[in-house]
Amino acid sequence: MEQPPNDLLDTKENDNNNRNNNNPEPNETAINIPPINNTTTTTTTTTSTNINTNTDDSKTTTNEENEDDSSYEYIQGQRICIIIDSDESTNRALNKALENFDKEKDELYLLAVTSSLDYLNDEKNDAKLTLYKYEHYFDSIGIEYTPIQVESISITSKIISELEENEIDLAYVGAQALTNVSNPDNIIFSAFSFIKQVLLGTIVSGLKSASEKKDCKWKLEIVN
Repeated sequence: MEQPPNDLLDTKENDNNNRNNNNPEPNETAINIPPINNTTTTTTTTTSTNINTNTDDSKTTTNEENEDDSSYEYIQGQRICIIIDSDESTNRALNKALENFDKEKDELYLLAVTSSLDYLNDEKNDAKLTLYKYEHYFDSIGIEYTPIQVESISITSKIISELEENEIDLAYVGAQALTNVSNPDNIIFSAFSFIKQVLLGTIVSGLKSASEKKDCKWKLEIVN
């Protein structure tokens, strides 16, 4: 069998080489395509960033809501008043008041009222000393208070007026408070006090009657 000429073989090999050069293999072409994995990773990262951002926004809103809610929170207690006198029943009234007193919530008032008819100032001086004694006591135990010392012709009316003006919730008074004069040698004032008690009753009884009225906004506790 005759062999084809060498020229023909060379021509075919050249044609095959030209075809291979014109049509590169698919593998070489795929190298130019960006990796799919990288694209996926970038998308995932972007999504995660959005999620974190939304989460932070929601936390911020929650904190703002908590701050708004806390701004409406407040502590409300009672305004408690102790009617001051130098007798022993006032000491017992003080101890009774402290049994339920909350120094974190409640407010304490110390009220001393004397008669403006006390021309010798016996009652006024005694009230000052007694009020100072209680102030010193509350200072020593760390309880804040508001001291009030006033005088009036009618002690009962003045006490009621001070309780209402200071919006007192609960007042404590000793059963024997405000019944005796500080200086029995002051005959004129002692006689006046005695006659007044006979005609109008004691100051404590007057406070009790006032506290029992329907429109009264404060309560009275009398301690024996």
